[in-house]
Amino acid sequence: MNLASRFAATRVDSSIVWPDPVPIAHERVLEGAPAAATLVLEDTPAYQLGLWRVSTGEFETDHTGYLEYIHILEGSGQLVDSDGTVTELEPGVTVLMRPGWKGR
Repeated sequence: MNLASRFAATRVDSSIVWPDPVPIAHERVLEGAPAAATLVLEDTPAYQLGLWRVSTGEFETDHTGYLEYIHILEGSGQLVDSDGTVTELEPGVTVLMRPGWKGR
């Protein structure tokens, strides 16, 4: 089974038991008090696959050394690249943040 079929076979519904949210590190926070919860579905030497949710707020992020693929299932927000490019996030939007991506 390849990565795409493993993800497709993962049901995302109300039966998921999420771990407690953890506050985003204060030095990264620009606004509010955002906290995030990560539910790891698979963790291998080659990749990590999981679900992530975050509360309202604004914070910086730095993808030095890793690639992140996200697909929005619910909610809305924005990704703002360090060059000012804004990507609107809403259900159905898919984004690839390459290694070295920085923004908020």
